[in-house]
Amino acid sequence: MHKTSKLFPYLKSTLSVFLFFSLLSIAASVSAAKFNTQKRYLYVQPGQSIFSIVKVLYPNQKDQWPVIIKKLVRKNPRAFIGADATKIQTGERLELPAYLSNSRPVSSTQAVVYKGPRSVGQVIQARGKTFSISQTDKKRNLEVGSEVFVGDRMFTGVKGFIRLSMIDEAKIDLRCNSEMLIEDYQLMRGGNRSVIYLIKGSMNKITGSIGKLADDLYELHTPVATVGVRGTEYALRVLQSYGCDGSLDVNSNGLFVKVKHGGIDLDSKTGKTGINEGEAALLATKDSQLINIEARDGVFYSSQADTQKGSLFGSFSWMLLLMPLIFVMRKIG
Repeated sequence: MHKTSKLFPYLKSTLSVFLFFSLLSIAASVSAAKFNTQKRYLYVQPGQSIFSIVKVLYPNQKDQWPVIIKKLVRKNPRAFIGADATKIQTGERLELPAYLSNSRPVSSTQAVVYKGPRSVGQVIQARGKTFSISQTDKKRNLEVGSEVFVGDRMFTGVKGFIRLSMIDEAKIDLRCNSEMLIEDYQLMRGGNRSVIYLIKGSMNKITGSIGKLADDLYELHTPVATVGVRGTEYALRVLQSYGCDGSLDVNSNGLFVKVKHGGIDLDSKTGKTGINEGEAALLATKDSQLINIEARDGVFYSSQADTQKGSLFGSFSWMLLLMPLIFVMRKIG
């Protein structure tokens, strides 16, 4: 009995230490389990793209897919060539967060409420008279911050100009005296689609993620021909006899096109022709052959700001020329 009483404090101390480390082990396991639910890993298989991966792993976060893709590229720089989301490397391991902190997965049993058309872009610059007419024939002015939707027909006046930022990060400059219709625009909803109809006028377009994958549908229609994209930036001018810089030396029935970066394919009645970086071309009518031209920048890129800058410089130059005459006249007086 005496020996048992001496051993009891020792046993109690040993048991306490055992319980303490057991609790630490359990806590560590819980912490590890919690960490693992926030972070997963995936090895890129042949034929996979970042778009197909995100579409499968984050089915309930469609609105966040572009943000998720950007985040994955930043977190996994070795998996992408030149930080380009479209150039993913087979065999690389991707760190995949289970969800974004600012988004919440939607329950599969939760009812989906239709809240009207979904915005496909936003006006980020505007000047002059600019407005749009929706599919329901509702007219609204286009200002900085205005959203645009599929079915919108946009108009710019004599001094009008708008710049659009689309959901795939494409940029569209719609210049003066122009009319453009957004026929379709989808990002990873049953396939990427960008279908725009430039009815008349001139525009400059910097392509976004749509058009960079083989199965994307990218079309820019005009009354004369259709453009398919192979590059990143190009300008069009169609059925416009008066340019935004006041130029008149254009064929009002034709289509002018200039490629600033990359390349495009122009599809007309006479066939499909590739136009490469730095080249400009004219398609006079639907039935004409495409011809290469030397087009000055004013036909495509001149803006009101450029004109104002030129006027200011011109006025300043005249002042410099007149200063000696003014000095002589003051001496005579």
